[in-house]
Amino acid sequence: MNNMLSKWLYVVVIVILSIGCQQKQNKLFHLVPSKKSNITFQNTLQPTQKLTILDYLYYYNGGGIAIGDINNDDLPDLFFTGNQVQNKLYLNKEGFQFEDITDNAGIGGNSHWNTGVTMIDVN
Repeated sequence: MNNMLSKWLYVVVIVILSIGCQQKQNKLFHLVPSKKSNITFQNTLQPTQKLTILDYLYYYNGGGIAIGDINNDDLPDLFFTGNQVQNKLYLNKEGFQFEDITDNAGIGGNSHWNTGVTMIDVN
């Protein structure tokens, strides 16, 4: 009985190992470096005695991102909300290149914490 169990275990291990030896598939997505995209937003958190994961369950969830066309050019523009940092609005310039227009748009905000964002593209 033990001998039979060892043989089946050996067969199962061989099958599992052979399944894992498949060729790598092409990646569907590739990381676009910030030097190319010009997106430099980082939601950096600085824990304090008043604000930690123990006091606020969603501390590490981030503020969120909204995607919409803000200037009618049919390109998706990006709006990042920060928790302890300024919000950022990036205008899509095509080819995964963006321009930070936060100051011109006047929407950097001075909120101490954001927990979500919504954007509606009416037209």
